[in-house]
Amino acid sequence: MAVGLGVIGVGWWGRTLANAVNATGEARVVAGYSRSPDARDAFAAEFGCAAPGSLDELLADDDVEGVLIATSHSSHRPLVEAAAAAGKAIFVEKPLTLHLDDARAAVAAAEQAGVPLQVGHQRRRMPGNRAIKRMIDAGDLGTIQAAESHQSVPNALSHAPDAWRRDREESPLGGMTSLGVHKIDTLHYLVGPMKRVFTMSKNTMTDPEIDEATVVAIEFENGAVGTLVTSFVIPVNSCLSIYGIGGSAHTEMDAKQLFTQSPETGPQRTEVPLGQVDPIHDQLVEFAAVVRREKPPEVGGREGMAVVSVLEAMVRSSESNLPVDVSY
Repeated sequence: MAVGLGVIGVGWWGRTLANAVNATGEARVVAGYSRSPDARDAFAAEFGCAAPGSLDELLADDDVEGVLIATSHSSHRPLVEAAAAAGKAIFVEKPLTLHLDDARAAVAAAEQAGVPLQVGHQRRRMPGNRAIKRMIDAGDLGTIQAAESHQSVPNALSHAPDAWRRDREESPLGGMTSLGVHKIDTLHYLVGPMKRVFTMSKNTMTDPEIDEATVVAIEFENGAVGTLVTSFVIPVNSCLSIYGIGGSAHTEMDAKQLFTQSPETGPQRTEVPLGQVDPIHDQLVEFAAVVRREKPPEVGGREGMAVVSVLEAMVRSSESNLPVDVSY
C-alpha cells in the first residue's frame, strides 16, 4: 500500500516534492496545507487531495502517515515539533534549521516522540558523488588531501521582491543557505566532518539585498582542507573535486558527469561513464520505506544537524572575519 503523505508548504518546491511523491508508486499525497486558502485549494485541485483548513487538521488526519515540510527555513523547528507530537514521520527540506539550538530541539523532539526524521539533502545521491564515495572507500584516491566545490544558481534575480528566499534573515550568506548546504552535506559524506571554517562573503547589491558571493576555506577533522564557493545571483554552476595522494575525481553538471586523474595520467582527465539518477525521486522512495519503519533515513536528523553546525560557524566567521571552530 502506498503511504499517505501530507505536504506542509505548497509553493514551488512543495509541488515539486508532491509530483515526485506521486511518481514513486510507494507513496501518495493525501493532503496539502498552506496558510493561504487560495494556495491550498489550488494544490488540492492539482493533486486531487484534501485541503485541511489548519495545520492541526492535517496532523489529526489518520490518512497522513508522514509529512513533507517545504516552508521557509525559520519555520522548520516548530513544524517538526508539531509533527513529532502528532506521531507523524517527518521529511523536512534542507537546511534542517538556521541555528544549531533549533536543530538540536527539532532532532530531540523527533527522537523523544519515536518518529523518524529525514532531511532533504538529496545531492549526495547524484551518480558522480556516489561513484566518488566508492572510490574513496576502496582506497583508489589514497589519503584525501583537499576538496573544491561550487554550487550557484541565480534564483534570487528571478524571485518576487517579497519572496522569503531573498530575505537576508532567511538566507544568511545568500546562496549558502539555500544551495551551499548541499555541498556541505556532500563534503561531509565524502571527506568527513569539518573542524574549522573561514568565510568571506560580499554584499554590494541592493536588489536583492543578500550576499551575492561567498567563499569558505575549510579544515576537515581528518586534516584535509577545502573550499566552498556559492552564489544566489551568478549563472548555474555545480562542480566538485576531491584530491588524494593516489588520484583525484572531479564532477561537473551537478555530479551528472565524472572525470578522474591519476599519477600515471598526469593532468589528463578520463571521463567515467555514469548512469542516470533522479535524486528527488530516490530520496522519496526511501522516505516511503522510512515511514513504514523498514529502514532509517540515510540523511537523518543528526546528519541534518551537522550541516546546520557548519552553516552557523560560517555565518559567525563572516561576521567576525575570523576562523571559527565548528561545534557539532
